[in-house]
Amino acid sequence: MNKQEGMVYVFEGYGKGKTSAALGVAVRMLLLEKKVVWISWFKEPSWKMSEMNLAKVFKNNLKMYWMGKGFFGGPMDHDTPDGHKMAAVRALSLARRILDGKEDQGGIVDLLVLDEIIRAVNDRLLMIDDILELIRMRGKTHLVLTGHKCPKKIEEAADLVTEMKKIKHPFDKGVLAVRGLDF
Repeated sequence: MNKQEGMVYVFEGYGKGKTSAALGVAVRMLLLEKKVVWISWFKEPSWKMSEMNLAKVFKNNLKMYWMGKGFFGGPMDHDTPDGHKMAAVRALSLARRILDGKEDQGGIVDLLVLDEIIRAVNDRLLMIDDILELIRMRGKTHLVLTGHKCPKKIEEAADLVTEMKKIKHPFDKGVLAVRGLDF
């Protein structure tokens, strides 16, 4: 690896902790006064995720974009497939502009978190090549990608791949997400 290139981290799997791990990396960068941009593919502003408050705490160094239309597919989906596709493409376009330097972020972006971008590929809202293009474009910017099952080509392009595996989860007993622990 060229020492000038940013690292590519992938947090994948069907267990809890992908977004939490990405948040941990982001907070580390922020504590070093680095610039961080967070783009979320499925989560939407109306969900009032606790991590949204990070942008208030680190307002000079963190920008967060909630580009999603909520859950895709299944009984909780409240949008059309085309609506989800358009939202995913808008988020991808934003990521490209950030890496191109065409989207003003107040300086060089040290870390770009692409939360649930892998799920967007799994749901066929984006193509594997879209993500590989972002990896090629990264320059000195570190990338963190999250989602369920990461395609092999993306794993091969990454520097670190960690799989979160569910052993036991409160949801299996009917317990929904807990504010502060899960969102």
